[in-house]
Amino acid sequence: MVAIFAGAVAHAQAQETLHEFVSDVRADEALVLSVPGQAEPAGIVYDGEVNPAPTDGALDPNDERPMTAFAGDGQGAEEPGQRSPTFRPDRITELEGTLGYFSVFNPTIAPFKRVTALDGVALDGGVPVLGVYDPDSFTPIPVVGVGATPPDRRPRDRFWGSVVLDFTAGRRVPFPSVSPESRILTLRTEPRVELELQRDAADNFFAFAPGALQTNQVRVTFLTDAPKDYFNAEILPAVRADSLARDARPLPSSLVPRANEFARELGLTPSMSVSEAVRELTRHFRAFEESEEPPEDTGDIYLDLSRGQRGVCRHRAYGFVITALSLGIPARFVMNEAHAWVEVKMMNVGWMRIDLGGAAHGLDARNADDRPVYRAAHPDPLPRPQAYEDSYSQLGGSVSGIREDRPATEAPPNAVPDGPPGETSSEESEAGTTGSGTASEGSGGRSRLVLSLDRHEWVVKRGLEIEVTGRATGGSGAPAGGLRVEVMLEGAERPLGVTVTRDDGNFRGIFGVPPGIDVGEYRLIVRSPGDTEYLSATAR
Repeated sequence: MVAIFAGAVAHAQAQETLHEFVSDVRADEALVLSVPGQAEPAGIVYDGEVNPAPTDGALDPNDERPMTAFAGDGQGAEEPGQRSPTFRPDRITELEGTLGYFSVFNPTIAPFKRVTALDGVALDGGVPVLGVYDPDSFTPIPVVGVGATPPDRRPRDRFWGSVVLDFTAGRRVPFPSVSPESRILTLRTEPRVELELQRDAADNFFAFAPGALQTNQVRVTFLTDAPKDYFNAEILPAVRADSLARDARPLPSSLVPRANEFARELGLTPSMSVSEAVRELTRHFRAFEESEEPPEDTGDIYLDLSRGQRGVCRHRAYGFVITALSLGIPARFVMNEAHAWVEVKMMNVGWMRIDLGGAAHGLDARNADDRPVYRAAHPDPLPRPQAYEDSYSQLGGSVSGIREDRPATEAPPNAVPDGPPGETSSEESEAGTTGSGTASEGSGGRSRLVLSLDRHEWVVKRGLEIEVTGRATGGSGAPAGGLRVEVMLEGAERPLGVTVTRDDGNFRGIFGVPPGIDVGEYRLIVRSPGDTEYLSATAR
């Protein structure tokens, strides 16, 4: 049993915090705003912004396309809502026109939602065609719950998803995902139907409807997550390129000599470090240029594209995957209606997304202008040749439908720097026995802030939750809304949770007690950094 005394923080009702800025919420806090008694949280916080759970409703034909069981033809770009079981390369290497993209996730990951992932290579009339190496293998994807323990120690970010599935053409419909290692935390349907989520051997996600359906179209609202390392990560330099060769799908025997030959032309061998190999592969395939004139046709489209370095995103990703597999590096070709990229599996990272560029004249993103843009927590560790930069500069101002967010490295507005959480500054007064904290009149014309709690003692088991409610008011008693409030155990390095006060100053929160904490008595510290109107305050 763990006894906790004095303050904690709360979670706001979704309808009262729609896209409201939460002061100084860091990207690594993975905050979930909870409502007691509900499996689905009321909202999540990303980059200091509260993003409420998506609402139900019929398909919006202007901003959405349903996912269907109709298969794409695997040539050129995908049709929105369809998944192609194969990809056959082409020689149309010129810059494409404006492409439409239909956003599913919040924060938006445009243009990178996963619809088609291909991990195998087969020959069709002598042409290497990409597909799923084991297309008939499906495993269930459980709905694990918001508080489920991650399968490994890698930090994760959460995303809302909302998509309409159309079962007219079949009972197994493609289901968009953020990453191959994403989990489904919560899920609801409208109308309420029985759905089973599945993944195939290339981590394509599917929704399967085993029973009768009242209607062919079903809206699915879900909370998912993804390892932060998927978006960018440092690569271990001392690990061999073929260290995970057992997970790399084998190439057709007649293709192996050609792929090995081209790898040697780039100076690549299976015995070199995976860091060096992936860097050189990225450097080469990011250096492609879009061209109205395709490379010389020698009868070998893989070598023609790879050596000629001409083409858009799908040509780059196609050549990269075959060459990587020849080195024993697990790699996948991933595509949706607007873009194609690759995924590479590495020992210290798991799967990592690598964008190779290859932009179009423009991008028209739908259903994304009211949500923040997801930004990788780590910088891109791979080479960015001029041709890669130029391919994106050609977009210019031709990107529509994506909100212009502040850079991820910019300090959030209204953040008040003042010392580590839990430390009482000279502006603050002790309030250990009352369970409240105040800040007196101080610098910058800011007003005193008072934190008060409805309850000041809890006895809970490790790994379970405590619910805390309280209020933030100014010195005059007026409610202080929109303030960040933190809770932590005294001596801990980071908050247990962070939330925002509602317009009436009230806050409510449910927070998990770490399962590894020692049994004993702890002081819980509640703190708000204030904002441009209020000073900081701490309650012990």
